[in-house]
Amino acid sequence: MYIYELLPAKKMLVVPSDDIPHYIYADNNSAGESMVSWTDFEGLAWECNIENDNKPHTCGFNVYLGGGQGTEGLDLSSYKTINVDVDYSGNDQRLRFYLRNYVPGFSDINDMQTAQFNNVYIPIEYVKDNLVLSLSEFAVAEWWITESKVPREKSLPNFQHAIAFGIDISYENVPGKHNLKLNRLEFVGEWVAREDWYLGILVFWLSAIMIAGAVNLAHLSKKIRMEQQRLERLANQNSLLAQETDKYKKLSMIDPLTGLLNRQGLSEYIEQYFPADTEKLVSMVVIDIDHFKKINDSLGHEGGDVVLKRVSQLIQSNTRQSDQIARWGGEEFVLVLPDTGLDDAFVIAEEMRALVATDNFDQFPELRVTISLGVGTSDGKIPFHQLFRRVDMALYEAKAQGRNRTIKASV
Repeated sequence: MYIYELLPAKKMLVVPSDDIPHYIYADNNSAGESMVSWTDFEGLAWECNIENDNKPHTCGFNVYLGGGQGTEGLDLSSYKTINVDVDYSGNDQRLRFYLRNYVPGFSDINDMQTAQFNNVYIPIEYVKDNLVLSLSEFAVAEWWITESKVPREKSLPNFQHAIAFGIDISYENVPGKHNLKLNRLEFVGEWVAREDWYLGILVFWLSAIMIAGAVNLAHLSKKIRMEQQRLERLANQNSLLAQETDKYKKLSMIDPLTGLLNRQGLSEYIEQYFPADTEKLVSMVVIDIDHFKKINDSLGHEGGDVVLKRVSQLIQSNTRQSDQIARWGGEEFVLVLPDTGLDDAFVIAEEMRALVATDNFDQFPELRVTISLGVGTSDGKIPFHQLFRRVDMALYEAKAQGRNRTIKASV
């Protein structure tokens, strides 16, 4: 592991070079002349003379990598940094460095403008010294994503098919003369990735252990077989224990009367699918059976259980597969509606309210049951317990207004 730190770095020197293809580019000024010119073609020095016409202009320089346009470029994925020695004089405050990357299946291999544009802006005060750029600093330009209508999976930085490296003055730029000279361009990386090196060490020691074990295998085979048998018995016991544990855990999250999730079960569901650091649209409905104490008093607890089961069935029959319903306690239920806005949740809640209000109980033909509901929505910016508090307050408002109604929670 210590030797890894002494391994030589993997380096690829691009500039200086006698035969590296390079070119400059810029907009034309009002006289129709280019705003860029070589001051030393062989020495990779150029001048941008930006006209003061209150318009933004482009002026920069490119070197081809791996043959450039028309090829699949160079794989730079094993390189970590770029050493850049560039001289600059002018009044701009920063320079832009970029890598164009051919994206198979998306870019046109013969059209540089379709190649992915990865860039980083560096303030001038850092450019004066020998500059070290980390490839992790580069980001895909927003204008390229927008103009090229790039799909999401192609919008992350990629350096497996780099076809060009470039430098240009920032956009929008400062009028006047900008002189630049690229003295050195070098990519630095690792011959062997650190994780591969450590994996090699691990494989070496595992191999050594296996060889040593093979030498003693004849003497230990009987003991190993006995140990294996013991481990198999333990594994079977552990498997049975795990099954029992899973069984009782699931039972502990289910309300035995209605078969719905209980409070603990819903809490675990919320923690799993709506953690605090994710912003997901979700609606909540809190439901309470009106005058349930009177129902219990008149019908007894067995009759109350019949009402609870029937109401839970009616509520469940009006939910979607993605929804989750739980008996929160007593005669109160909580319904979680993922990816559902407030208006849609209100419609679902009203359908449930009407369904319960018009239902006939076979055991109690004269019984009419109603429910009150509170509805609220969160886009993930408030914790779930705050959403519950708001919806619960809306439920109490529904009861205060006479019950058998649905009230939206205030924002």
